[in-house]
Amino acid sequence: MKEVRGVLKRIGAKEGDMIVNTQANSAVGNVRVSGKVSVIEIGDTVLRDVGCTRDIYDLLDIGKEAILYVHFNNFRKPIILGVAYPGQRRGFVVPLMAVIANTIMSLFLYPIIFIILGLVLSGLSTLLGALVAIGGIGFTIYGVFNLIRGYMQASAGVRALRPA
Repeated sequence: MKEVRGVLKRIGAKEGDMIVNTQANSAVGNVRVSGKVSVIEIGDTVLRDVGCTRDIYDLLDIGKEAILYVHFNNFRKPIILGVAYPGQRRGFVVPLMAVIANTIMSLFLYPIIFIILGLVLSGLSTLLGALVAIGGIGFTIYGVFNLIRGYMQASAGVRALRPA
């Protein structure tokens, strides 16, 4: 996880932010699904195609000194885990359930994909298939470990800002 500090200069529009309309007599109403932010510029750092929940996107204030807690997944795509405003002594991290859901999805979906790919490649070479399957599972576990560690660091950083 990386802490990016500076003044929030630019926040792009949300992309892939899907609004699901349900029937008028439904108790759910409109549901907004999180997507990506095209660009976030903070200090001298420019982040592109940033994964961002709706809650954090609504808390990004242009022109204020901020700290963004950014996790880079295995494919080097940035995901915002939290935002803090030291001058105002306030901050927010993504809900723990979002991290748990991402962890469960990663630990079940990605290993299956790598195992299938390993089985396909084992037709060429058994060793190659085994290496791809085992390497993919290790790659997934490494990414999940870094996500959980980053969430804990972001959560500790935000808690440290709150008055005692």
